[in-house]
Amino acid sequence: MMAKRRLAHLMLWLAASLAASGTAQAITLDEALAAAIAHTPDIAAADADADVAKARLEQAKAGGLPTATVSGTIGYGRLDPRGFFGLGAANVTPRSAQLTVEQPLFTGGRVRAGIDQARAGIAGAEAGQTGMRSQLVMAVTQAYGDVLTAARMVDLYGRLVTQTTEIERQARLKFRAGESPSTDVSQAVARLAEARAGLARAQGMQVSAKAHFRNLTGLEPLDLQPLPANPVLPATLDEAMDTAIRNNPALAQSEASLRGAQAAARGARAERLPTVGAFAEGATVRDQFFPDYRADSATVGIRARWELFSGGRVSGKVAETNSRVRAADARARAMRSQVEEQVISAFQDVRTAQLVEQAASDQAAAAIQALDSVTHEVRVGIKPQLDLLDAERESIAAQAGAARAATDRIVAAYRLLSLLGRY
Repeated sequence: MMAKRRLAHLMLWLAASLAASGTAQAITLDEALAAAIAHTPDIAAADADADVAKARLEQAKAGGLPTATVSGTIGYGRLDPRGFFGLGAANVTPRSAQLTVEQPLFTGGRVRAGIDQARAGIAGAEAGQTGMRSQLVMAVTQAYGDVLTAARMVDLYGRLVTQTTEIERQARLKFRAGESPSTDVSQAVARLAEARAGLARAQGMQVSAKAHFRNLTGLEPLDLQPLPANPVLPATLDEAMDTAIRNNPALAQSEASLRGAQAAARGARAERLPTVGAFAEGATVRDQFFPDYRADSATVGIRARWELFSGGRVSGKVAETNSRVRAADARARAMRSQVEEQVISAFQDVRTAQLVEQAASDQAAAAIQALDSVTHEVRVGIKPQLDLLDAERESIAAQAGAARAATDRIVAAYRLLSLLGRY
């Protein structure tokens, strides 16, 4: 609920700020998540499914409430009693009206079973809402990180193309001056082509990443802020597991399906029992049997109905619902095992991703430092141009790896949150 309120506030803030300014502005991950939840049709569909489930509960409750029915007929014709009671033929307007009020007193458990089944449906729909939000949060987080990573790679490869172009130019000059062999020129040309290919791949990734982000959020990814630190996560695996068992949306859906199947089975068995209801009826009849005929009636009583033989319909329904209970129970047990495995994996992935990000950052820093050293050594003639090209390649790979590691770290964190049902 805290997460829902936070997202609601963010959505309101984002809508107000975008309305107030027609220009592009910086976007944070939280703002992107809020925009996606407000924008994505799947969320609206999940909300509508929850409303459907709530409406079914009202229908189920109505089975135990009184009903009032009014019926009536009116016609026009000619009635000829053939002298009976001394009455002759006459034109008549036969008409009747009846009001019936009935209150169920005993339904054999049908109504209670229907209400329980509807409430299980609501629980399943609400879990579906949470699950849909969780999937969207992971997708947006991945897309947000992909846009940042692609932008970083475009920048890195763009600089690499510029640098290798200069190296290739210098190699040609030195070759013409007889200061270096043609091999240096060939290597420089090959590395320049490699840099241009890398830039083209990065630009293609950037176009795809931006399109996916735009589709998820409805926002233009023009100025995305750096990835934030991880949200608050459970400190221990036991804490994460307990939270997931209580709140995991997929597990909650499977358990709700089991409760719904059990309620349906109780409803099917209840059809073997009679129904009893109290009723009150009032009726009025005019011109029904002879001209000017009048009759009014009022009745209060108890009405019972018991189907003693259904040709196997009820037995078949009971067998079907019992089978559905067994299937739902098996799915719930399988889902619990699956969730436990996923939580263990996700919890470890968070720890691993944090370590990998730190190692990748250290590697990138070391590669940049090495590149600076090699650049100086090549400038003074201690090392050949080929070493500089190798250092450039290693630096690009290390910095791209650091960017990807940051995305993997935040995605792992939100994946764990989604398993805990906290989004």
